Amino acid sequence: MLTEFGKEIRKLRIDLGITLFEMAQATGVSSAFLSAMENGKKSVPDDYINALADRFECVRKNKDRFLALADKTKREVRINLAGGEPAANELATAFARSFSELSDDQVAKIKLILNKKEIA
Repeated sequence: MLTEFGKEIRKLRIDLGITLFEMAQATGVSSAFLSAMENGKKSVPDDYINALADRFECVRKNKDRFLALADKTKREVRINLAGGEPAANELATAFARSFSELSDDQVAKIKLILNKKEIA
């Protein structure tokens, strides 16, 4: 799942006409790690935006925006539903849709279930 940061970095790479490998080398990370950041599988390290800004003027000019996008990825939880049972996938998506509306009591009950304890 592409994050907003991942989309922006990929767009930057394409706009600059450089490959994933070239950007990875320029910013001191592996191609695999950069790909994982683009695809939302890895969070953006705190110093990565500085590495981008040091190398690319367009990032330097918009550093606050890139920092905000990177910070947002750190507060997101991603769940890989590939290969999961349909009922479990349905539960995960229902939970995601309702997450912000859960009461404190509901959160406590879910935590008990996940910790394999009985609900009173």
